[in-house]
Amino acid sequence: MWSSERMTLGGYLRAVAAGLEDAGLPVADWRADPGEGWIPFDRRRPSIVAWEHDQAGLTWSESDGWALLLVNSPGRRRTVPLAVPLLAAPASIALAVATWAGVPLPPNRPTPNPDAVPDFDGPAGTQQFARALARYA
Repeated sequence: MWSSERMTLGGYLRAVAAGLEDAGLPVADWRADPGEGWIPFDRRRPSIVAWEHDQAGLTWSESDGWALLLVNSPGRRRTVPLAVPLLAAPASIALAVATWAGVPLPPNRPTPNPDAVPDFDGPAGTQQFARALARYA
């Protein structure tokens, strides 16, 4: 049932957005759709990354996982897959973005602890995937 899946995916994206905020990577909002999500960065607020793009954000899909989407006008898009598990913990995603940008996470921010909420890298559509996603409901 999609409404139940959307609620758990929404909880996951909300947790990732909060993890990005905690790491000094402000987000504008987040959106969950069937099997995919979008978290745009808020370029108007101070960030540890100086985004030199018209738009920057994270995309997630059940088939491809996490990627950084960078958009420059007119219509030039660059997608950078992140080397994180399919359901990476929020701290793992924040660390991957900071590493890609070549910036350290600020020392006054919580240190990512992958053991606090473990990553899940199994296939979508399985009971294990549903259980991993349900941690964020």
